[in-house]
Amino acid sequence: MLFDIDTVPFSRRGRFLTLSMMRVPGRDGERALYLRHVAGGDERPSLGRLCRVEFFDAEGASVTPVLVLSPERLDARIGEGDVTFVIGEGERLHVSGNRAGVRFHLEGSRYDYVYRTPTGEDCLVAAVENVKFIPRALSGDLKVTGAWQRDHSEDVSFAFSGAGAFEGNVDFFRTVPPVDRPGCFAEALSGAAAEFAEWHARVPKGVERQDEAHRLASYLLWANGVPAGGALTRPAIYMSKNHMINIWSWDNAFSALGVAAFDPDLAFDQFAAIFDHQDASGLLPDYINDRDVLFAFTKPPVHGWAVSLIAAADPGFLTAERKSYLRDAIGRQVDYWLTYGRKDAASLPSYFHGNDSGWDNATFFAEGGPVISPDLPVFLILACEVLADLLEDDADRQAMWRQKADDLQVLLFERLWTGETFGARLAADPERILPGDNLIQFMPLLLGARLTTEMREKLMARLVDGGFITEWGPATESPKSSFYEDDGYWRGPIWAPTTMLIWDGLRRQGQIELAHEVAEKFCSLASKSGMAENFDARSGRGLRDRAFAWTSAVYLQLAASLSDDNP
Repeated sequence: MLFDIDTVPFSRRGRFLTLSMMRVPGRDGERALYLRHVAGGDERPSLGRLCRVEFFDAEGASVTPVLVLSPERLDARIGEGDVTFVIGEGERLHVSGNRAGVRFHLEGSRYDYVYRTPTGEDCLVAAVENVKFIPRALSGDLKVTGAWQRDHSEDVSFAFSGAGAFEGNVDFFRTVPPVDRPGCFAEALSGAAAEFAEWHARVPKGVERQDEAHRLASYLLWANGVPAGGALTRPAIYMSKNHMINIWSWDNAFSALGVAAFDPDLAFDQFAAIFDHQDASGLLPDYINDRDVLFAFTKPPVHGWAVSLIAAADPGFLTAERKSYLRDAIGRQVDYWLTYGRKDAASLPSYFHGNDSGWDNATFFAEGGPVISPDLPVFLILACEVLADLLEDDADRQAMWRQKADDLQVLLFERLWTGETFGARLAADPERILPGDNLIQFMPLLLGARLTTEMREKLMARLVDGGFITEWGPATESPKSSFYEDDGYWRGPIWAPTTMLIWDGLRRQGQIELAHEVAEKFCSLASKSGMAENFDARSGRGLRDRAFAWTSAVYLQLAASLSDDNP
């Protein structure tokens, strides 16, 4: 069962409001359902935790329900009773139940408190989370607690219950309550169901007998969306609403690829949400959330490559306005790497930290950095090609970008080709190839006809014979390598973005049959193990966060490539 609240949060597009399972602080390994407001980013230990959710039966006894997740609702089955949650308009939670009850208990800061509003409603304040909420009962009982103690309230909670049916709602806000009055539960449920159904219907068809995986991937790209506001200049797709509650600056390109076929405005927003914060040097932040813009790291410049794929599938994506925006942004991005990422024009640019490469702890960063790896010049060459072929209208500037691409290619071949493969090297020790046997060496397959016949043949032989492509897809470190780890993050597990890059590289080398095989393996993997952050390359087990946007995006892309129903 892929729709499992134990690993997949319940949320809705354009909301921070989320219900998900989390560890209970101070209780060894115990997990519980939490009501969250996933603003503020993933550096805060609370991860937006507001209230622990507890259930009780008709007699008031605490119970553990059976939780059933679907895109539009979360049901808690409690013997003969039940409680159902729906996220309505804005940041509003609707609750309905019968012969049961649900309590929301704040587990926040010492300044949490309850006060009575001028209109006579109880307002609860989660002080550190900077969120206020007002619960209201339409039928049944509502009980609010929180005894005042000098400067805060203790045991702040609210509970809905009823001997028979009951219904209530909760508004969440930062300043003053929303003006509009809540509709009823049935209206909220109907609205949420219709919105997701309309979204899912527009997603390109997938693989036969993988309906649940296709629906889960569609749901996660929908439900991981948050609204513009604060530092978020555009509606953004967070990587997850479990733990990684940010938008990172290469994840965004894959999310854009995942939605471009049916929501080009949202796809463009994923690029612009990051580029809107581009430094004057051209440097992109590592990530953004509604509160923070982090420049401690950055991410690889895959955006030109991603734009080329989207434009190839839909030339209409590049409207005059988008073309002008992306030309300037990607042009500055290339300039950053060629100005600040290398010593001089005779050098290749380097990553300063593994996080900059996106491969955080990969073996080519085992000795620290800066590291010159083959993927970076490849992405820059592809960005220059996009600028020359799609985004520039000036012949002189087109020629300038083509020359930069050609110059980078010369340096790539001269400095990193070993005669057998492309090897990463320390910038301070460029004659020595770094240890490990990782997938990064095959990124030059993306260069298509720019590769020599010898390079193409040797890379293909190494990829196939080196054990990289397991039963489930391309491992980031060969299982034959002494550095391989089943759960080694970037030292072995299969990741969605690298799978898609390899898939496209194979296509560009004319290896259509192997590209098809890679797509089939990845889709089977996600269909079996869900949209995990990464996967054990040998067992296919899902690892880490299990509700990832870019895994969903890549799944939908590769599934669409396998479907005969898509043009």
